[in-house]
Amino acid sequence: MKTRIGAVVALLLVATAWGATFTLIKDVLGRIAPEPFIFYRFTLAGLVLCAIAAARRRFARDVFVPGLILGMLVFVGYWAQTRGLLFITPSRSALLTGLYVVMVPFADRVLHRIRVTLYAWIASVLALIGTTLLIGGFDTRPTLGDALTVFGAFCFALHIVLSAKYSTSQSSIALAAVQVLVVGLAAAPVSLFAPRTPMTTTVVVVILFTAIVTTALAFVALMWGQARVSATEGAIILAFEPVAAALTSILFYGEPVTFGVVVGGALILGGMVVSQLPGPRSAAATPPP
Repeated sequence: MKTRIGAVVALLLVATAWGATFTLIKDVLGRIAPEPFIFYRFTLAGLVLCAIAAARRRFARDVFVPGLILGMLVFVGYWAQTRGLLFITPSRSALLTGLYVVMVPFADRVLHRIRVTLYAWIASVLALIGTTLLIGGFDTRPTLGDALTVFGAFCFALHIVLSAKYSTSQSSIALAAVQVLVVGLAAAPVSLFAPRTPMTTTVVVVILFTAIVTTALAFVALMWGQARVSATEGAIILAFEPVAAALTSILFYGEPVTFGVVVGGALILGGMVVSQLPGPRSAAATPPP
């Protein structure tokens, strides 16, 4: 029981830390391109984690394939999210990213043939209406930032489902180390084509903070916590991330509180919660014989 509570607390702290840094990252992206930022942040964090895992002799040969798969999902998802953040506000980015919670049951269905509950279908409708209000209404077309962020959310949904599978049989720190380093190395080639900007003190401080606190420590806590709760339980706890991001953006970034943000965000968050409720299965979600 204590271990389960510890896992819940660990995942909640991860969600809070990630949400609170949306505004910080939005600001620093005005001084450095997304690709080199990802490269510096994740490579540094990956090297730190690899050193710790090696010192504790936690590496095993079978951790590299899961780490590679999870790392590539994080890279693609985080690249899309960070690129999208250039065009939309931190709270909007966080709420759209939070759609991965609603996507998790469907990803579970595709990857593991787990039937989708009726609540998951209801949650999808709530999330769709909420997203529509968030981006400006039914007559408004989504922006490039919206599309990139939703695509990133899809990658994160796959990451949540596969993390729940792999983390039960792998060392948390070794799995975190490999996938984080993969993210950094995957960003290296595309960083060569990014605009060159001077490394200011602010940029260096943000890179160090996000690398150590919200990447290295957070990924260890994420892998450890997800090994002790189900994929859907982990997803609903991590749904606090957009709440933390929205509050931070409104308080410190000066983002206006509009009808679309409040009602659309509430519907998306409601969909996140509803999607994780146990209940009757949808007949349409029954797997084929």
